[in-house]
Amino acid sequence: MQRHDHPATNSRDPVLPPGPTEYHQFLRTPGYRWWKAVLAIVLIPIAYVISTLTLTWGLTAASESFDLGLVPPETPGDGVVIMSPARLLASNLAIGVLIPVSLGLQRMLFGQPGRWMHSVHGRFRWKLALALAGVLVPVYLAYGIVWTVMNPEAAGVSGPPATLASTVVLFVIVLLTSPLQSAGEEYAARGLLARSFGSFTTQRTVSLLLAMLAPNLMFTVIHGLADPWLVAYTFSVGLACAVITWRTGGIEGAVVLHAVNNTILFLVASFFSSEVTIDRNSGQGEVMLPGTLLMLLTAAGVWLWARHRGIARSADPNSDRPTNEWACPHVVDD
Repeated sequence: MQRHDHPATNSRDPVLPPGPTEYHQFLRTPGYRWWKAVLAIVLIPIAYVISTLTLTWGLTAASESFDLGLVPPETPGDGVVIMSPARLLASNLAIGVLIPVSLGLQRMLFGQPGRWMHSVHGRFRWKLALALAGVLVPVYLAYGIVWTVMNPEAAGVSGPPATLASTVVLFVIVLLTSPLQSAGEEYAARGLLARSFGSFTTQRTVSLLLAMLAPNLMFTVIHGLADPWLVAYTFSVGLACAVITWRTGGIEGAVVLHAVNNTILFLVASFFSSEVTIDRNSGQGEVMLPGTLLMLLTAAGVWLWARHRGIARSADPNSDRPTNEWACPHVVDD
């Protein structure tokens, strides 16, 4: 009897992994070169510094040259940043630039089209993202309101009282650009950086630990925090996003969680203050404990939800077998 192979066995793309693969190991392909992963790890922080300095310095120079008053003339001290609406806009856009940078570096260094960074299915799963947003938005809205009212200084609302004009301007800027900023951090940290670190070994557990912990340490350090409670909170955000990315096989859930958290906290603050003060050495970081616990509980909840729905952690990018947006039972391996 003549054997007829499945088309997938004869159409392997050398820039893609050769079989069912989890998100963090997606760069470990037949054409893998370790130095490309190292280069990606080096280039992402450089891109972040360049985009941040370019936009923030450009804003400051324009504000001072034309006496626009867009940037506060001075900050209260080291580790304290006053986010006027214009400065917040520049900061969010600078980090949002990391989305195309991450997608472009993956294509340039590893040959993989950007769509494979969204998920192991080669697409951004909007149905999954919207389902998570529908649950997380009301939960984090309730948390954001209560926490801000109880801890206004830690929430950054210690500046001039809000006015109607300031609230509208800050509200619109936050609503339009904070999700972009959150997505930029996720595509850089849980996307390209996690995959680059995870590609250093074929050992599954070690690869996962490298993908989760190394970018998270970079993510935490780059925030320049002095308060250990704030460090713990920031690390918990990164860890929650890393766990969700791994367990759902894509970046969508992490983007949603990060965007919901950041956007809601800034939106709530816009009703209390005309600018947001970010204090990285407040000495009151213990008030972030509820937020830390909420992040970890969210990650655990998404894990259980993904398992219940049968959402796969891995997929074969070379297979022509149609896959369901929610589940691929043939590759679930919990």
